[in-house]
Amino acid sequence: MEKIEEIYREVHDAQTQYGRLLWTQYTGGYDFGLKDQYQKITSLLKNEKSYELVREALETEKDPLNKRKLQLVDNLFKPYHLSQSLNELDEEIQGKVSDLSKLLNQFRYTFQGKEVSSVELGQVMSRDENKNRRREAFFAKNQINQPMIDAGFLDLISLRKSYAKEYGSANYIAHQLEMNELDENLFSNWLPELHQSLPAMDKARGGFAEQFLHEDRIMPWDEQYIDAKIAPLLNQEVDMSNYFGNINKLFSLFGFDISGYNITYDIFPRKNKSEWGYNFPIETAKDSRILANVKNKFHEYGVLLHETGHAVHSFLLDPEELIMNTGVSGIISEGIANLFQGFLYSPQFSGSFFSGSEGAAEQFSKLKEYRKTNSLRAISRIFFDHSFYLNEASSLDDVYQLYWRNHKEVLQEEPYGEEPPWAFTIHYTTHPIYLHNYFMGDVTCEMLKQVFEKKHGTGLLEEPEAFGSFLLNEVIRPSGSLKFGDLFRKISGEEFSLTFMQS
Repeated sequence: MEKIEEIYREVHDAQTQYGRLLWTQYTGGYDFGLKDQYQKITSLLKNEKSYELVREALETEKDPLNKRKLQLVDNLFKPYHLSQSLNELDEEIQGKVSDLSKLLNQFRYTFQGKEVSSVELGQVMSRDENKNRRREAFFAKNQINQPMIDAGFLDLISLRKSYAKEYGSANYIAHQLEMNELDENLFSNWLPELHQSLPAMDKARGGFAEQFLHEDRIMPWDEQYIDAKIAPLLNQEVDMSNYFGNINKLFSLFGFDISGYNITYDIFPRKNKSEWGYNFPIETAKDSRILANVKNKFHEYGVLLHETGHAVHSFLLDPEELIMNTGVSGIISEGIANLFQGFLYSPQFSGSFFSGSEGAAEQFSKLKEYRKTNSLRAISRIFFDHSFYLNEASSLDDVYQLYWRNHKEVLQEEPYGEEPPWAFTIHYTTHPIYLHNYFMGDVTCEMLKQVFEKKHGTGLLEEPEAFGSFLLNEVIRPSGSLKFGDLFRKISGEEFSLTFMQS
């Protein structure tokens, strides 16, 4: 194994440098050699002698943990030893992703004749009493659709389809599931389960629509507005100068003192900086960097808690287990991040800001009820991502048709406009077939809460240190050594199911 560890360390070091360069591009808009660095990574993965050593070791290794490590390294190297055309496609895909992500990160919208950021559009949708202005702010996000098509987004989709076909996968969705050690039938029951729940969901949403809009249907531009009506404290101005202290106070409750971790925060908006929130896990347990765009609203702490959750997860892994750490499922990673983001509404966090505010607990309780009503609707966005790889599209109009067909099939709702915003969602470009990780992460969080409460007879916020230990020992430490499905079964004793969201 020592030789295999050496081989992987070279790859790891090259990937670490790539992460640093990517951070620079996303925070400042500068490309200091991403393409060249990516080629350094792939040249290591194409090394025939290295791959031969991996294959030989895999055939003879008996120790289960070492076997797992070898399988992970084999999964990493294998795609680069199938055909030259696959390697050429991989390089072309990566170049296209880099170009398109740069366009997305530097694009700014125009609203009522003024250049604005996504944060500013969000504030209009959250606070403006005028429904038409909220609608205009929502549809302003479709301004990036045509530039992305013109820059080759559909070419990127075609390249990915070609890659999956050349690889031997049924389609690109199946390919990505295989690469992430997930069952190819993962999504097969989701639509029936969703459609079974839709009548109750729609009835509950109708109640909120009547109460806050005096209408019978909630439109996409109403979602943030209703959030703010249910919980006005979301838009309360807060002092962000002590953001680190406030975040550390929460994580310390669970036994995680982030002041001892090397976490870099870049949290304020500026030109050429990506408008999404990210955690860049530059080097596990050594260097974690957080990109966010906040101004001065309480709800903006949500993204900081989410990305800090990623960082804490990284620092709780063993930095010496370079290979095993690559086996951590994106579902577990996003689940832990979502878990800590959810504590935004807890008295343990919000109490630092609103300890004297009457009704804070009631507001956030009602908000969680509303959010739960909407939770399964995330499936629509997940399946829209899939639709690119299951259908043909050669123009923006074709994409709109895909969008509305998916909207009707999944949510059983009629179109709410002609040109829906979609390309602003950077995951379609940089993280294809990834959105399920957030949703499945939420399901996993619900499972963890239920298992912990059953074992301890109390809620996780009543025993935060005990929950921190549970999270560390039952989830984080074994998370690389087991595939997601196996880890879920080990903790819960059950198969993964959407029913955890409904209990």
